[in-house]
Amino acid sequence: MHWIQFPIKLLLLVFVSIPLIHAAPFIPTDDQQILASLPEDSPQARYLTSADFASDTSKNSLEQTSQLLERAYLQGDPRALGQARAQLDQSTDQSTDTLMLQARALQSDHKFDQAKDLLKQILSRDAAHPDALLTLSSLLVVQGQFTEAMSYCKRLNDPELRVYALACAAQIQSMTGQLSSVKQTLAGLAALAPGLDASTARWIYLIQADAALRSQDVALSNQVFDAMDDQTVPALMARADWLLSIGEYQRVRTLLQMHTDKDALLLRLISAQIKLKNNDAQKNLALMKERIDVWQIRQENAHIREQATYALLANDTDSALQLAIDNWKNQRETADIVLYATAAIKASSQKDIKILRQFMTDTQFEYPALERALRLGKIDECLHCQADHMPNSTAKTSGAPVTSKDNPL
Repeated sequence: MHWIQFPIKLLLLVFVSIPLIHAAPFIPTDDQQILASLPEDSPQARYLTSADFASDTSKNSLEQTSQLLERAYLQGDPRALGQARAQLDQSTDQSTDTLMLQARALQSDHKFDQAKDLLKQILSRDAAHPDALLTLSSLLVVQGQFTEAMSYCKRLNDPELRVYALACAAQIQSMTGQLSSVKQTLAGLAALAPGLDASTARWIYLIQADAALRSQDVALSNQVFDAMDDQTVPALMARADWLLSIGEYQRVRTLLQMHTDKDALLLRLISAQIKLKNNDAQKNLALMKERIDVWQIRQENAHIREQATYALLANDTDSALQLAIDNWKNQRETADIVLYATAAIKASSQKDIKILRQFMTDTQFEYPALERALRLGKIDECLHCQADHMPNSTAKTSGAPVTSKDNPL
């Protein structure tokens, strides 16, 4: 039985303004030109030529493909995702395991509707397939379809899947009006996490991190980030999101300054650098613009969130709002809600503010600081930078005073 290996990605971006920087895309003119220097921990090249790849196709295993998808998720490595997709494209196997990997590759490529179709095809073969149920529920959460997502959690009836069923439901409950009450369930799951596989433990911690962020719970954030790793991209994003939300910009800079090769982390680093008035912000904005230009040349559509975030950082409000609207059609995670809200408020678009407030009312999506910003039509890039989160002041969390200087992140 294959448990879910790729939990839903947790994102939240903090946006600031800066003049737009234009950088021409780099287009090589010689096959021998070096395009990029890969990270030191990169694996050895598996294929030096197309012939090498073709000769290895028959040797590819589902385990190899699964490992590549895992690396793509944990390390933000697009090369690994590309290799996994290439292996799947060469395969004629239509087994359930292969369809699951295809669905995960599509999910990683933001082709959610195609991924959902494959998952439903799997469930037509095996209505109780745990991986398909969990992955489909996660995809529906990403798209803000919480009621349907919960229906798939409830189909996890096997007693052996109790932890997964509880986590699946708790994630949705924490986002739909039960944030305070579900923290106890999440605490119980977190207590079990060290004895679970790393993927499931990370999933639980990321759910907790999102709950801590939206409820401004300092005590919970301390617990989560003390337990969660700080080496994978999802964990680094969650940690940086919290630090940005409380105005700890120098700590974000320290945390991410060696991770400029990862787009999501680079954008968070730029956010902190701008707040710190660091000169490297300009250089990194130009680097991000170069990447966006390449995506546009390649007609890649899986980076709309990043493009919208860049536009906000570059103070291109009109473009940011349109990109945020386009992104909203496909993704409605916490990061996407904040992205759309920030763009709408900065553009003074009452129509879009109304759409967001109606979504939060209809779904009971809980994020008090964001709801307040939408109601007032005013947003601070540091949503939680209030008196109770500043140094030498106390913050009431879980019934006990906690000082921001005690934060161990």
